[in-house]
Amino acid sequence: MKRPVEPVAAYLAEVLADFDAPSTQCMMGVDLLLEELELSNPDLDERCGLLADRHEVYAIEIPRCAHLMLAVSLEIAADIPWPCTVHGLVRTKEHPCEAARRKAERHFELIHPSWEAAHDDNKF
Repeated sequence: MKRPVEPVAAYLAEVLADFDAPSTQCMMGVDLLLEELELSNPDLDERCGLLADRHEVYAIEIPRCAHLMLAVSLEIAADIPWPCTVHGLVRTKEHPCEAARRKAERHFELIHPSWEAAHDDNKF
């Protein structure tokens, strides 16, 4: 069963702007990931953490695009298949999980939400 994979409506222009600059090769990888997310969850190795006890945040590696990652979240408080929100692109060299978390907080308009990090190290 397919699930919705889309940005928060109020931030659609921001997310689309993220997709304007990358190379065609990167965007082909993003397109592939978005199609996969309609049917399956991201890999747990790419999980960043739990935001506000309801949003699993991910920074997903993009095939053939080493410098960017796709920031998404799954609303685990909803019925399965969990809705997937696209938050845009984050740079791999700039703590992608932290950047993905900040984007999700802003897109969901959360103020000082709880955050349970999935990784103890600074890799993400």
